[in-house]
Amino acid sequence: MSIRAITALALLFATSAHAETVWDMHINFPTGNFDTQNAIRFADAVKAETNGDVVINVMAGGSLGLKGPEVLGAVRDGIVPIAHFHLDTTVGDEPFFGIQGQPYLTRNFDDAAKLDALARPVYEQIAERNNQKILYSVFWPGAHLYTKTPIVEVADLETLKIRTANKSSTEFLSDVGAAPALMPWADALVALASGGLDGIATSATSGVDGKFWEFMDAVTTTSYVNPTAVVSVNLDSFNKLSAENQQIIADIAERMQPEFRGVAEQEDSVRLKELADAGMTVSEPSEALSAALEEAAEKQWDHFVETAGPDARPVLDAYLLERN
Repeated sequence: MSIRAITALALLFATSAHAETVWDMHINFPTGNFDTQNAIRFADAVKAETNGDVVINVMAGGSLGLKGPEVLGAVRDGIVPIAHFHLDTTVGDEPFFGIQGQPYLTRNFDDAAKLDALARPVYEQIAERNNQKILYSVFWPGAHLYTKTPIVEVADLETLKIRTANKSSTEFLSDVGAAPALMPWADALVALASGGLDGIATSATSGVDGKFWEFMDAVTTTSYVNPTAVVSVNLDSFNKLSAENQQIIADIAERMQPEFRGVAEQEDSVRLKELADAGMTVSEPSEALSAALEEAAEKQWDHFVETAGPDARPVLDAYLLERN
C-alpha cells in the first residue's frame, strides 16, 4: 500500500472516530425566553461533557416549522430528533398528558412537583410507546388572563374570545361564560394582532414574549395552572449513541432539571413587573372571582378522569390526598 493510501485511510479513521451526532431541537419560543435559555444551557453541557460527540442545535422561535400539536408525532417519527414542547399540546394523541393542565389543580410550583412525581411513571410509559424518552421537565409560571380591561367579576368574562392552550382550559372558561378559542401559540399571536381575539390565557413569560401591551391593557393574575414543558428525544436517535453518551446525557438532564425549574419559579414576578412597566394594569382576582373559577375548574377534573384512561383516577386521587 502506498504512503498516500495509508495517509488517506488514517485520515478516514480519525474522522470517523471524532464524528459528531448533530440534533436540531425544535422549540416554539424565542431565544430570550427562559426555557429556551434552559435548553441552550442543556445543549452546551451535552456538547462539553460528551467531548463534542453530541451537538444539539436549539432552533428557537419554531424555526423548524412545527406547531404544538404536531411535535409529539414529529419526535415519534424521527422528523426531528429532539424537541421542547408543552404536554398540554399533545392531549389529542395522549389524553393523560392533560393531567398537569387541569385548571386550579396545581396552584403553585410545589403542587406541580407533587403532581409530576406521581404522574411521571405514566408519562414515561406514554413517551416510550411514542418512541421517545423524556429527558427533563419544567413547570411554567401560572396562567393569567390578558384582556383589554381588568376582570373584576365573572360577568366580565362573558362572550370574550380568549385563546386557550388546551381542551380543559377551553371547557373551563366556557363554563364561566367566555368564548374560548383553542389554538397554537403562533396562530394566537396572528389572531391577536388582527383583532380576532379579545384576550389570551397564558403565563407572564408568554405575555412578555408576545409584547401583549401592544394589544391589551390588563393582566388578571389568576395563575390557574402551572403547565409542564418537556424536552423529549427520539428513542431511535438516542439508542444510536454509545452507552456512555446515553448515560452522560441522562445524568446531565437529571442534574440540571432542578436548576431549570428554579429559573421558572423566578419568572412570574420578574415578567409581571415587565408587563406593568410596559403600561399594563396588573391586578389580583377578587375572592369572588377566584371562588367562581375554582368551582368551574373542579368539573373539568371529573371530565378528565372519565376520558384519560385507567391511570387518571388513581393518580388524581393520590395527588389530591397529598396536596390536602
